[in-house]
Amino acid sequence: MTHHVGMKAMITVVPMAGHVGPMSGLVGELVSREHQVRVYTGARYRQRFTDLGATMVPWSAAQDFDEDDIGASFPLARRPGLPTAVALVKDGFIGTAPGQVQDLNRELDREPADVLIADSMSFGGALTGELRALPWALLNVLPFNQSLESAAPPGFRVRPARGVLGRQRDRLLRLLYRTMTFPFNRAYNRARVKIGLSRDRRPYGSMFDSAWLVLATGCPSLDVPRPDLPNQVHFVGRLSPAGAILPRAPSRDRGIKPLVVVTQGTHDVNAADLIQPALEGLADMEVDVIATSGRRGRTTMGFAPPPNARVVDLLDFASVLPQTAVFVTNGGWGGVLASLAAGVPLVVAAGSAADKPEIAARVARSGGGLNLSTGRPKPTLVARAVQEVLANPAYRERARQIGSELDQLGGASTAADLVERLARTRVPVRRIGNLWSSPNGK
Repeated sequence: MTHHVGMKAMITVVPMAGHVGPMSGLVGELVSREHQVRVYTGARYRQRFTDLGATMVPWSAAQDFDEDDIGASFPLARRPGLPTAVALVKDGFIGTAPGQVQDLNRELDREPADVLIADSMSFGGALTGELRALPWALLNVLPFNQSLESAAPPGFRVRPARGVLGRQRDRLLRLLYRTMTFPFNRAYNRARVKIGLSRDRRPYGSMFDSAWLVLATGCPSLDVPRPDLPNQVHFVGRLSPAGAILPRAPSRDRGIKPLVVVTQGTHDVNAADLIQPALEGLADMEVDVIATSGRRGRTTMGFAPPPNARVVDLLDFASVLPQTAVFVTNGGWGGVLASLAAGVPLVVAAGSAADKPEIAARVARSGGGLNLSTGRPKPTLVARAVQEVLANPAYRERARQIGSELDQLGGASTAADLVERLARTRVPVRRIGNLWSSPNGK
């Protein structure tokens, strides 16, 4: 494909590891193609994007925040659990949107862009694209790659609908979802009015879609067939993070025992939820265990790990997944895609965030792992699940098949091709064919 030479891209990404990771992969690819790339994000990730060759645009009018201490910026997030999740969305993602629009407008007035790319919680980026009628692409770093008009909404632990009763159930769940997300919708519309846009009457979640181009991480095997999926949605597989310098896996005697990696990601990191019961459950098994705390510098958990386990703070998954037998996770999308891309089956104990139970259900439906249906499993439950995955080669074979599908979708290279096409044509980038009839829907 001929590249759109000299494209000027404006990237907006919220300053959180799960969003920065895939976006950094796309930024690295665009820079390697000699495009001019500006990245608008928080101070914590400024150096990472600068090192990739992008120009930084700081959060100035928008309230910056540190994902390790969200309560310092948004007091309602000081209470753990659901209050933190609600405050992060209302105050961190939506509440900062008018300030983001102010920052982005000032920068784009100074130097226009051909295209804008926003991650799926960059409300300010999406609103700027709409306000300026600028072609913009959504990089969906969450697995909500669907219309909310035909399926069950995200966050409900239900199987895909079958028959009339199933469709009626989903209609009722969509009504319930609208009620539950009313505070988010109200905050979002308040932000729209503040910057001079009209109210949006769609349900919360639908406004995540760009009418121009949606780059959906994941693949059809990790979704359910959706005949009404908008044709500007393109699955791009996994965008491997770029620019992060993370510790490699600690050395071990290879081939002696299966390796189990345990992670709670970088956001919900209370070790009592998953890491402690997992290490307790795996203590008497003939496995080696590496657990990651998700916090830089934290290698103690408040309890002594068993002899067969080691605790590290952060970990370069690329260095450890080739030797891993089972990946135990709280359902962060980035970690799930990394594991499956490496052909490693999963055990998922979904955390409290709305996306994680949905991710756990997708993993189980795909055949690439097990869903423990709880974010705080008993040690025996983790042990039984790991034993089942180790004993049944079908899980690894299915994980390898999904990994091959993710690879064929092209990752950052495909995403960059689609963005170049949007910048060149300035019309919506439409998908051709049925996503569920061929690996890449092309």
